[in-house]
Amino acid sequence: MIPKVVVDTNIYISAIFWGGKPREVVDLGRDENMLIFTSSDIEREIAEKLRTKFRLDEEETNQIISDFSTFTIPVKIKKQIQAVLDDPDDDKFIECAVSCGADFIVSGDQHLLRIKEYAGIKILTAAEFLPLISQHKK
Repeated sequence: MIPKVVVDTNIYISAIFWGGKPREVVDLGRDENMLIFTSSDIEREIAEKLRTKFRLDEEETNQIISDFSTFTIPVKIKKQIQAVLDDPDDDKFIECAVSCGADFIVSGDQHLLRIKEYAGIKILTAAEFLPLISQHKK
């Protein structure tokens, strides 16, 4: 069974600018070794970070979001969830994961990682996730 995954904004951003394990995670979705789900809130946050923190112009930002849309699956959020008490803005990743029935959330965000699991969805770093996914592929 192909894993269903939600990828946090910081994993996408790291994949774009620094590569490494975050890029390996994103490339697994790009290569169809797993399904990556996203929501309009997640895409909006990625675009905002690219514009404000990394000072990309609108065209570059739109190109990146467009590229992500070629291998991510948009999800309509079915219900609001309050699970990340330290940073409610991170609830969007759990909402997306619950809405699509994800197996994993891959994140570098400590607020999410501290939760470890929500409704059977494991929350892992890229380094923790990659060995698990390689076992799935066998």
